[in-house]
Amino acid sequence: MAKKKPARKKKYVNLAEQQRQQEKQYEKVFMDKLRNLCIQIEDVSLYHAIPPEEKILIYWFRGAPLKVVAAPGTKIQKRLMDALVKTIKSQQLLMTLKVTKDSGQRMTFVDYSIVGMPLEYHASQSDVDYPDKSRFAKYAELREEREQAYEDGILNICHFACWVFDDLEKKYLHTYQFVTETPGIDSGYQVPKAPEGDFRAFQKRWNELLKQDFRMFQKITIGTYPLEVRKVNIDGETHSAIQTGAMYCTSNQSHFIPFTVSPDDLHLDIPSATLTLPVYIQRHALTRMKERLGITIPGFYKIVLMQALLQKEFTPIGKNRLLMACFTDNLKIGYFVVEVVEDLLLIRTFLLLTNSGTPEGNRLSQLTGLQTDDRRYLSIDTLQGLVNSDIEQNEAFCNLLRTAGCGSILELCRKINNVPNMMWLLDKSHPKNIISDLITEYLKPTAGEEEYVSEA
Repeated sequence: MAKKKPARKKKYVNLAEQQRQQEKQYEKVFMDKLRNLCIQIEDVSLYHAIPPEEKILIYWFRGAPLKVVAAPGTKIQKRLMDALVKTIKSQQLLMTLKVTKDSGQRMTFVDYSIVGMPLEYHASQSDVDYPDKSRFAKYAELREEREQAYEDGILNICHFACWVFDDLEKKYLHTYQFVTETPGIDSGYQVPKAPEGDFRAFQKRWNELLKQDFRMFQKITIGTYPLEVRKVNIDGETHSAIQTGAMYCTSNQSHFIPFTVSPDDLHLDIPSATLTLPVYIQRHALTRMKERLGITIPGFYKIVLMQALLQKEFTPIGKNRLLMACFTDNLKIGYFVVEVVEDLLLIRTFLLLTNSGTPEGNRLSQLTGLQTDDRRYLSIDTLQGLVNSDIEQNEAFCNLLRTAGCGSILELCRKINNVPNMMWLLDKSHPKNIISDLITEYLKPTAGEEEYVSEA
């Protein structure tokens, strides 16, 4: 019988010692950041000019890392919350603030919140004086400007993150709230004066002061605003319609702004219409947008809708039904099929510019003879298919697209493939779809067509 191995003894972990070591490491990192900031302000001698006890006080007033949490009771998927946190934190590392007026040096939002703010507090509000402290004046003079720029920047970061992940299909929009707290300062504190004989009392007051947390805490709370879902009757069938709109958030308040349209812009005779019609969208329309554009940023579709409502380019196609042109980067990409239903404007579906049913798509069919199945086979019925193709190699077909009015799609494809701030819109990791020669084969006329052309 095999001998039983003796159980391994658990390694003793001194938690108090471990915490002290971590604190030392944090302090070292902080001092390195403070040294670098002093170099940006003037040179390294500025760092050495600060007395050691003042460096410790500056360290006490450091900022804690930005915390991003979900609002109590808010149901946000962990995957989505992780993406929001990652986006906000990464933007913090990209955005910068000026160090001094005359210098081109800049510091990131992260360094400003951790090191820049406590140094500002020390330089402009601390009563402690020492030789060379006046050298910080050129840094402190931007304090108010930097504080405002930082708060505005954080709100812009939150707005960007929420915009990226707002998805009307989820039937809610994101909200955010930015709060800054300094518990140690807000509760009031006083640094003990040098002892006048009673050293124990001085030591006691100092130890009590050390127990307070003087760090600046910043927290962003992500919440949700539920969108109204209405049931509407269309030709005897009941359909769900999702309210559309945008959120306007300040540091402590959120306001919902519904998307609306004026009946006068629709050029329809709607006798019972109110001054404005709220805009609602069917889930089918959102699904078709995602299929036909292929853009993986949910918030992009909300921006396309907002731009379409601002552009107000409507084309009637039936009783109370219209095409509403859609744009991105001032280029027309397609249409929403919209319909006045009851007391609202309902978005039924989305058509890419090259799809059948659009004026440009119908013109393309007349010029080329390509039908819906042909375009689907050639992958020219989706923006993703066009971007990932070699269609620009077929100059003859590109000229036909321009003649049909689809030149803006070609221009958008060119931008997505070449312009840095547009390249992120679509996934271009897939191999090129070689369709140039295939299109040429499709466009070759048959013998009967050649005879008809000669007769005409």
